[in-house]
Amino acid sequence: MLPLPRAVEVRLEDQFLPSLGATRPVMGFHISIIGPFFWTTADTAEPLARLREVCAQTRLPQLVIHGIDIIENAPDDCAVFLTVRPVRVLRSLQQSLLQVLGNTITPQYHRAGPFRPHITIGLGLPSRVAQTLGKSAASSFHACLDVAELWLVEQRHQSPWRSLLALSLGSAAEPRGLDAESADG
Repeated sequence: MLPLPRAVEVRLEDQFLPSLGATRPVMGFHISIIGPFFWTTADTAEPLARLREVCAQTRLPQLVIHGIDIIENAPDDCAVFLTVRPVRVLRSLQQSLLQVLGNTITPQYHRAGPFRPHITIGLGLPSRVAQTLGKSAASSFHACLDVAELWLVEQRHQSPWRSLLALSLGSAAEPRGLDAESADG
């Protein structure tokens, strides 16, 4: 995931958490790139080294949060997302990461359609609530941000997400460990 600067998270919290149906993810607001996924191997040293190489070679342009996306899985199961651009650059990063991780990971669930960079602001919402939340967000939230790290968050079967590492983007800096506090905004 790509973490958001705390100032952007605070703006999201102020604008959306008072709204019926809006939720703040346990890991804080973030841009999902891959995941959640499970490791298929106990030896993660090699895939982590390849992941670090991709991150070191990747510099992201300034990202823009603007616009809303609502996915209606069923009348009482909608997801509301803020869109993030540039889509092409983030899709390229996602594909590079998936390629180097290969069969060392398996997704927790499969999503239909192409990857859409996003920030989740509501899950499992009834259609009317999702539409109301979407209307309040459609034109009123806009933020630009720079992201310098990719955070690796582990999912284990029947367990909550666990923060593992922060990998520098555009730098060969050593990965740094993450704890629950650093991942909770």
